[in-house]
Amino acid sequence: IFSAQLQIRLKHTLALAGRSPLDTAKALGLLTKAIDVWEGTKQGGDEIAGLYRVRGDAYMELMQSMDAEKDYSKAIEYLNGIDGDKADPEEMPASILGRARAVRLMGASATISQATQASKDYETYFKYVSRLDTNDGETSTISEAIIDGIQRNPYAAWEWGMVTRAAGQYDRAAEIHHLASNAFNDIGDKPRATICRLDEGIDLASGVKDDKADAKVKSILVQAIDSTPGVDGRDVQLLQRVVAKEGEARIALSGVLWNSKEKASAESQLGTACGEQFFHAFFVHSNDVFLLMMICVTARLDELNRDYNSREQEKVKKGGGKSSSCVPKLGYSIDDIVGAEEASCSRFKNDRFVEDKLVWSQSLRSNVKKFLTLK
Repeated sequence: IFSAQLQIRLKHTLALAGRSPLDTAKALGLLTKAIDVWEGTKQGGDEIAGLYRVRGDAYMELMQSMDAEKDYSKAIEYLNGIDGDKADPEEMPASILGRARAVRLMGASATISQATQASKDYETYFKYVSRLDTNDGETSTISEAIIDGIQRNPYAAWEWGMVTRAAGQYDRAAEIHHLASNAFNDIGDKPRATICRLDEGIDLASGVKDDKADAKVKSILVQAIDSTPGVDGRDVQLLQRVVAKEGEARIALSGVLWNSKEKASAESQLGTACGEQFFHAFFVHSNDVFLLMMICVTARLDELNRDYNSREQEKVKKGGGKSSSCVPKLGYSIDDIVGAEEASCSRFKNDRFVEDKLVWSQSLRSNVKKFLTLK
């Protein structure tokens, strides 16, 4: 029987989990012991499922995505088994979302099969959190119920679009990112809405396989790029990510244009991304609040990177705390995408960076590489 002493130790250790990798590692040890005891004594499936789900969360804290995926899958298995219906109603959607995010965290190491399953998991999660009837059966379209779920969690919707892109379903990924953009706009989050809109264009660019790029691909990318000048806010790093994503979209567009023999337009997009980046962040002091604005000035992606490094070094030198690069990241979130610290045109020649960090398709990587090497 699961001893009272072990229950107390487990509860105490889990309260510390997430504060540091060491605390989380301690929690993992106790969770593993608890799982062994509960499975060995045939305890309720609902309780064992909860332990697997929490251990999956701990693995995610430690960026151990493969172990996390396995634990979330075990949690789902128990929830679908004997006594699973006795579990807290939040356990199933939490486990499904956890498994999907574990695959998203894997990046390029995830297989097409895993990415496809993760895409289905996100869709199922949105059905759980939707306030509308979800009895829509199997369909290729995104139902009103799922859209309602997306509006409740646009962060997860952006993630859904990314794993769907990784699964090679580019048109569907674009549709999902479009809906995520709408959801962010509905809550007044224009920076993240813009990132989603840019990713919608990159999704479509990833699906271009020949030299006859659909006019829709070019149009959506251009419209998304043109929407970025109006982005403002107080979050410096978020706006830097918008700048980096806009540069990524321009380089993707340049590859598409070059492949369709529109060489002058391709060179113009690359020149803007790497030679005349449109946006630069500066502070305006107003009523003791630093308001970050975006203005149209010339700068380079590489200059954005140098400016970021300079600011970080100055912050540390003045005793302003840890460098932003030392702040733990989730690894799967829209807030973990390439920012100023990684913004560099030379990075787009690195296959591993483009595949893993940007989740570009082979065809898009090939089109951009042809342009960058003038082939």
